[in-house]
Amino acid sequence: MANALIEEVTSLDPMSYIRRVGLRPEDTYGFIPTRLEEGAATLYLYRNRPEYERARSVPVTGPTVPMQAPGDPGGGMFGGLIEEAQELQRAYGGGESPSLGAPGDPMPAMPDPERLVELAKLRSSGAIDDAEYMRLLGEAGVPVPGAAPPAQPEVRTDTGGDGPAIVAQRMYPALRARSSLQQLDSFLPAYCQTVGLRPEDVYGVFPWGSRTSSGGDSSSTEWDDYWIVYRDRPEYTAARDAYASHMDDSGRWPPPVMAPGVGEASEAGGSAGQVEVADDLWPRSMLVIKQTGGQLADWLKTKIAERRYEPEDSFGFCPNFPGASIYFAWRKR
Repeated sequence: MANALIEEVTSLDPMSYIRRVGLRPEDTYGFIPTRLEEGAATLYLYRNRPEYERARSVPVTGPTVPMQAPGDPGGGMFGGLIEEAQELQRAYGGGESPSLGAPGDPMPAMPDPERLVELAKLRSSGAIDDAEYMRLLGEAGVPVPGAAPPAQPEVRTDTGGDGPAIVAQRMYPALRARSSLQQLDSFLPAYCQTVGLRPEDVYGVFPWGSRTSSGGDSSSTEWDDYWIVYRDRPEYTAARDAYASHMDDSGRWPPPVMAPGVGEASEAGGSAGQVEVADDLWPRSMLVIKQTGGQLADWLKTKIAERRYEPEDSFGFCPNFPGASIYFAWRKR
């Protein structure tokens, strides 16, 4: 049946998967990691369409660019590399809001972090001058003035024409501060009210990164921060800036990650309405997903059916910080 719900477990991050399949936000319930660890496979749940079937049947023939979050200097998977890349983009006219690559697209000569560190050490030691440093940066895949873009391997997809950009923005917690009493039910309604975000534009919410916290003789792994992914509209742009300023008035709130959109622009819908958020105990026995992840998908479908909302009503679902429960969010009708 074309409009039946379908689930898929894949290692692709949200932006990569959205662009690969050509997903429309009004068809998605959301996505959720299958393990409490960074890089874990993700389960996607959405309303199926023939074009999605076709896209899933086409193998990806080139590498993908992993979704990378801008972070504090020196932090994150690539740390200072992201900050330096942003500075290079600004210096070379890359614009105010640099894109960190379009997930799902072929890898555009992604710089090797170790190579960039090596080059920085050579320049700082005087072993190479600025001109040689710039030449070697270009060879390493960093864009430099006058350099031709590297040839791109083809990735076969069936996503149709480009549409409004896909946006991922950090929603909570505050930088370097979390509270177990402030979860999705605290921050999502405030975010939606500030941005004017409507559920038919939202793909889902997800945890990004994990860290180990210790207390006494025990330690535990917890999610580090949470992001929301949605289809952009002009009216959302200024509101995102307002939200970031509210969350951190020192300007350290990470900028949104942007990727080219898929499909056609839709007509503006109604208001977000009342945002309803509730949590259920996470079925920890489902954390070890084998093969299709069908058990976890069935559990999610049951919980969604109990609340009687459709994909176009959904803001998504995500685990809490320690992964002890799952929060569901939807537009209450």
